[in-house]
Amino acid sequence: MIFSLEKAPTLGEVGQLQRLKAAGVAVADTTVLLGLETEFYQLGNLAEQLNRTFAGVFGARLDEEKLEAASTQAEKLLRESYMLPERSDAVKAALPSRQLLVRYAAEPPFSLEVGKQEALWALKRLWASRWQVDAVLDRAPELAPPEVPSLIQAVGNGLDLDDALSERASQILGEAVRVWVSSGQVVRVGG
Repeated sequence: MIFSLEKAPTLGEVGQLQRLKAAGVAVADTTVLLGLETEFYQLGNLAEQLNRTFAGVFGARLDEEKLEAASTQAEKLLRESYMLPERSDAVKAALPSRQLLVRYAAEPPFSLEVGKQEALWALKRLWASRWQVDAVLDRAPELAPPEVPSLIQAVGNGLDLDDALSERASQILGEAVRVWVSSGQVVRVGG
């Protein structure tokens, strides 16, 4: 559920960050949330509500007006749903007291926040973003979003592509990658 980078399951970009850290590369303090979004959906009975919300959107042809209304309602539903209080407390306890970047693994940054509570609110907005019109169309006809680790990372003010470190990371990982850094620490690995 809530893992430090070192103890998280080795999946995709999380595994790449782990391998870079093990090779001695400075990697930003990263909290990995896996299964927490699924639990959030289950406890709030969101899947059933979302299925009702999107009923009639995808038929013989796409009803664009219904899609826009359903997407708006779905985003609102997620933003207004609650995480278990003990889970919220556990997430906050796992986070450093610094500026925090919230994003999905293998995806660009989503939100930069100044504190732990703000990062939790951004996490719900991140999850809600899976219901924007373009995101729904990208995975149609499948309605449910894929399970992707959510990352919360301690960062400085900037996030910059580092060509020299990208070359070193490519050698370590055995594949061509690009690396973005903040305050001298790797934050993101991408293709």
